[in-house]
Amino acid sequence: MSAYLSSYSLTIPVSLPPQNDTGQGGNATYVEESFSQGTPSILAGWGNLCASTISDGGASASGNRGVAVGCHDGSVFVLKSESRCTFPPPNVSISIPPNPSPRESLSPPTSPRRYRGLGHPSSRSASPSSAKSALSPFQVTRSRVVSSVSTASAEAPKNYVDFEEEPDRLRGMLKGKAGRERTSSTSRPRSEKEPGPPAPISSLRKEDTRSYLSAALSPSSSTLSLTSSNPPSPTHPSAPSPEPSGTSALGLQYHLFPPHARPGSFLSALKVHDGGRYFSCLHSSGALSVHATSDGSCVASTIVEVKPKTVSGGKPQPSPSVLWVWRNLIVAASDESILLFACASPDELYPTNQFLDPSAGDTENQSLVVAYELRLGPDTSGGEATLEQLGHWAVNGPLNSIGLRAEHEHDHSLVLFYAGPAGRLITRSLRINDPLLEPNDAPDHSSTHLPLPNPFKALKALSTDDIPDTEHGDGCGRIEIGDEVEHGDFGLTEPLLGLRAHDGDTDVRLCAWSANELVICLWNQGTMQKHPVLPVAGIQDARWIDHDSLSVLFSVSRLPTRPAVISNTPCRIVPALVQTTPLTPYDTAVLLPSGHVVSTRVKNGRRRIHLTTLAHGDASESPKTRALWKARTDAFAAQPAPRISTVLPLELDAVLAGYSDGRLACASLLDFAQCNSASRKVSDSALPGAILALDVVLNSRTKERVVVGGSDDGTIAIWTLETLKLCARWTVFTTPLARVISLEDENVGRLHGCILCISQDGTVAVIAVDGYQFVYLVPASAAPLKRVCLGENNLLLVYADGRARLWDTGTREFWRSMSVEKADELVQQGGWFEWTMEKPLNERHALSSPGYSSPDAASTVLLDIPSLVRQLSTSPAISTSSLNPKKKLDHGRALLSLLLTFGISEGIDTICSEGLSIKPIQSTIGVSSPDTLAIVPQPSPASVWTVSPEASADRALAILALLHVFGQFEDLSQDASTVTTFYAASIGQLVPEHQPPSLARLAHHMLHTHSTEVRHAVRLLLDAGVARLSDSETTELVEHWQQHLTKPEKEKDTAQSAKALCICGFVAVDKYSLLPTSTLTDIAKSIAMYLHDETSPHRSLAIDLCSRGFQVWQQYVDAVEMLRALFTLATTSKKEAIAVPNIGVQARAAVLQIAAGNTPLFMTTLALDILHPRSVQHRKSVMQLVIFLIRKKPLVLYGNLPRLVEAIVKSLDPNSSASRDAVLDSATEILRHIVQTFPTVDFHMGSQRLAVGTSEGAVVMYDLKTATRLYVLEGHKRRTTACSFSPDGRRLVTVSLEESDVLVWKVGTSFTSLFMPGVPPRQGHGGSEPFKRLEFHIGDAALMSIEATLVDVSLEWTNDRSVRLKIKESILTFST
Repeated sequence: MSAYLSSYSLTIPVSLPPQNDTGQGGNATYVEESFSQGTPSILAGWGNLCASTISDGGASASGNRGVAVGCHDGSVFVLKSESRCTFPPPNVSISIPPNPSPRESLSPPTSPRRYRGLGHPSSRSASPSSAKSALSPFQVTRSRVVSSVSTASAEAPKNYVDFEEEPDRLRGMLKGKAGRERTSSTSRPRSEKEPGPPAPISSLRKEDTRSYLSAALSPSSSTLSLTSSNPPSPTHPSAPSPEPSGTSALGLQYHLFPPHARPGSFLSALKVHDGGRYFSCLHSSGALSVHATSDGSCVASTIVEVKPKTVSGGKPQPSPSVLWVWRNLIVAASDESILLFACASPDELYPTNQFLDPSAGDTENQSLVVAYELRLGPDTSGGEATLEQLGHWAVNGPLNSIGLRAEHEHDHSLVLFYAGPAGRLITRSLRINDPLLEPNDAPDHSSTHLPLPNPFKALKALSTDDIPDTEHGDGCGRIEIGDEVEHGDFGLTEPLLGLRAHDGDTDVRLCAWSANELVICLWNQGTMQKHPVLPVAGIQDARWIDHDSLSVLFSVSRLPTRPAVISNTPCRIVPALVQTTPLTPYDTAVLLPSGHVVSTRVKNGRRRIHLTTLAHGDASESPKTRALWKARTDAFAAQPAPRISTVLPLELDAVLAGYSDGRLACASLLDFAQCNSASRKVSDSALPGAILALDVVLNSRTKERVVVGGSDDGTIAIWTLETLKLCARWTVFTTPLARVISLEDENVGRLHGCILCISQDGTVAVIAVDGYQFVYLVPASAAPLKRVCLGENNLLLVYADGRARLWDTGTREFWRSMSVEKADELVQQGGWFEWTMEKPLNERHALSSPGYSSPDAASTVLLDIPSLVRQLSTSPAISTSSLNPKKKLDHGRALLSLLLTFGISEGIDTICSEGLSIKPIQSTIGVSSPDTLAIVPQPSPASVWTVSPEASADRALAILALLHVFGQFEDLSQDASTVTTFYAASIGQLVPEHQPPSLARLAHHMLHTHSTEVRHAVRLLLDAGVARLSDSETTELVEHWQQHLTKPEKEKDTAQSAKALCICGFVAVDKYSLLPTSTLTDIAKSIAMYLHDETSPHRSLAIDLCSRGFQVWQQYVDAVEMLRALFTLATTSKKEAIAVPNIGVQARAAVLQIAAGNTPLFMTTLALDILHPRSVQHRKSVMQLVIFLIRKKPLVLYGNLPRLVEAIVKSLDPNSSASRDAVLDSATEILRHIVQTFPTVDFHMGSQRLAVGTSEGAVVMYDLKTATRLYVLEGHKRRTTACSFSPDGRRLVTVSLEESDVLVWKVGTSFTSLFMPGVPPRQGHGGSEPFKRLEFHIGDAALMSIEATLVDVSLEWTNDRSVRLKIKESILTFST
């Protein structure tokens, strides 16, 4: 994938509408066309596919049943039904009941790790929706399902009637045309050179309570009954015919592009597990990923690779040159995790002996197995699941014979079994150890592996004694593998092609076959009992239905010509053919655990999914074939107008698009969205084929940007970006262009100024941009190209087979070939530039392209919402674009036109179209996850809100974040607020089957998104989501997440813990009354831990929760310490604090919120920290916080101003000179702000006196020289409004608006004050009365709020004894 879909980014895939869109069927037509045009490579089915199409009143169950089809381009089409199946499933005909001997229960396990579904037999269910349906499918060629064969049944395909084609056939007959049946698929044939994936290995599911075998060993189709008595005569069913059905049983849900999906890396294995919630994809190139079946979101992914074994000196041991093709996947589930075993075999077309020593043996039956452990967290929407490699080892046997079973008799370990080179059954014990609890006290096993011997020589037994000490880094601490144990041969005279097994109570039954033979064996207590070999030819695949029935899939060309009913002898198991089910032609098929077959093919240009069911036990009933799904349009019909075949978005005003007719166009995103072809620039000449790749490079000499592109016929072309004039083109490739590398750095050597054009097969074309000259061509290798390295005059190409080629760029000669280890050593010496075949991930653009060429994904643009919001923001501090506000609005309207859902609410549609000038545009909204893209068919506008909670969360976030930009415009803010409220809280009431936004997905974006607008949208949606929860749902949700909260004894900060805190915290703020004290205590302690953890990346979440719910948390933790942590964060100057998101800004906002909501506690903490700080620096920081509060929230401090001032004055104690010097500047700054802001405080510089009026009417006098309180003037009985010193400092005037009095006080130094400190100066008369009391009357003007007095009341001295009082517009002058 060319663009990186980061798990931390809110990215929305949007497919631009085509020019010729008729509006019929929406984008579903293009997804169906992509499905019909694709070449299937593998197929999987799960659930009860035999159920009726629509269940009356049945409850909906997402993922209840479905089919997944993998293709040669690496993508997957998923079809599902949301109706719960109620149709009675068919029974499978058996010739004789199973052995009547009672089955004893198994002994309880002795190991803590128990593999469910691997060794727990149960009676066979007749329902195909049983747990065994999770066993993975097999990719097969055209075949027949056989369970009893007769001449009539062998001829049955000729009489096959497809009722879906009857109208067309009748019309043809009326015209005199023969209505003959087509016997070949119209889909594109698989390339003979491209190896198709063999039958995948059996899947071991949690729900499978019967089979110990991996699905690699047991897909099924032709019903063979294993009998111990004479079987009855076989039935002779008629050929099945598809049943006409008006409604499809399945619906096409999405087209998925897993990580690293690309042409040439076909999908080789699909495994459904965990009850149909997840499925795993394995590509032939080794890309392994796990996805949610709901919307295709990727929860974990990796590249299966084998790291070379290190030798003495720490250098890697050179690995043999072999091109592994990853074909099969075994899945085994335990209570703790899911094990995935990826299996590979050498590429048949790769020259295996090219770099091997002559003693290397035959590599045809060599296989490689790599084990991974999949751990799923409480929620996987954020990609929190992990794939840990446990080890790898070589298997000296055919890949299609590898399987697993659970050793339930002893310690519940796994047993790996396969067929050896001599046709003998070989087993090896396999134990997966639990991860170490204390990684700091144990050796690091994160990158250790089992030793991998030379796979081209005779394989020696690999016991645990051979595993090196883990301290040396070559062992594996999680996996133990035992010696090879032989159990006898199968008795086949030809090389074994496949092995399937079924585990019973007392024995394991094996089915092995070769090209012309089949044999059934019993494996019991380490010994194998052989039975007669049957002469059966043409077996393609087999699968056990239960312990007594087996289905076999035959190829069309090798169908048996007579019934093969074999009589039995005492004490011997003899297979008997009991039923034959001919199949329609197909591209690929899978055998279900019930013996039924799901197949797919293209007919009349339309892809179809067929289900062929076996007949019931009644011989008079014939098998049936019914269509599960059928495309509605002909994918190969001529198109009325060219379609977009690739896009390259450069910026909002410049999006390049290549078309199927070979032309190039450029326009703004708005023009493409509105299908405005008049404003597009179009290239002057067309290429011979559809343009599939585009890139923009710079001419280093002229500084001109040019466009480099490639078409599907291998042509390379260069256009000028300004005019789209075609400058040059060359047809040099046999496969399309895949990658363009621009060599702009001057240190690259003689190729400076050139570009490297790399095709899909690894051919490299060197082209000089300046002058448009073709320089030379570097041929491809048999293996895919992985890396390109350039140093001076050397070009180093590294391939997937472990080899590298070194070329001289000066002489254009091939120098030598070397191992990849030698190549790495050469590159590490320095002076090399290195590129991979994937495009660079170091930059995130607001617009990007996934780079897929299928009809539905070719026009897809990835919208990085945080980046777009930054570009469109009107705030100079946030905006990253120089566009004018009008242009920003136009682009914002274009984006919202693509994202908004019109047709749900008429009122909202009117506001959007008339108030916000947003016009509806028909577009496709997909689902993105890390490195993954899913194109979702949308038959109706509202259907996008029914995909999954995660998809709803992403789209709602994108809409609300962009609407926040509109809210910055005064004339649009009200309408934007109305639309925001609708999408945040009301849309679910109008959309049937609405999937509300996932709280876990929202929490994920809260933790990993730095955009202020996106975080604001997250808060809105979280609040709406919490308010939507019922009491029972609230309790259940918090109980689920509480166990993942960070606790003191846990002391581990993980993304999972932070997500749990986000969800539980938002719920507790709104619905704390529903939660127990223990839960609220855990949440509060978790918040406190994050606040005090300087290394945590999630402190901003704790600050946010503090601001929102401090009144809740203060009851369960030390509220003073929590406030102090906020004080520290609010005033810190560390570099990480001012990063994005700026936690300093967040902490200051939280402080303001808490100060306004809990002023007494806040002021107490503030005063304590000033008077008794933990350090001088801490006191200084708190004083800086006071300055911030004075500027932002002066009213918070007003009521406690005397207390605050006294604390500041005492901090200037001259007896503590060091402390005074440290805080002097800060204290002086605070006092300056206080005097300037509050009329009730005044300072006289000459006398160093500070007067502070109180709410009780008293005025406190301080001496800053000694940092002491001098005295208190008590003249007013009500709140003091203002006070002021005379210029000579001998008079103090105080004002109380509530009393309408002005008091004049003598405050100069007097003789008596020297002998009576703390006593106010004499005012010229007895008592404590002021020197003068002056009354005034200004009517209602004196009635004002405290906030108004800060602005509208002031005292100004005209001379030493005359003062002017200003109250609003009234001016009063008094003589003192």
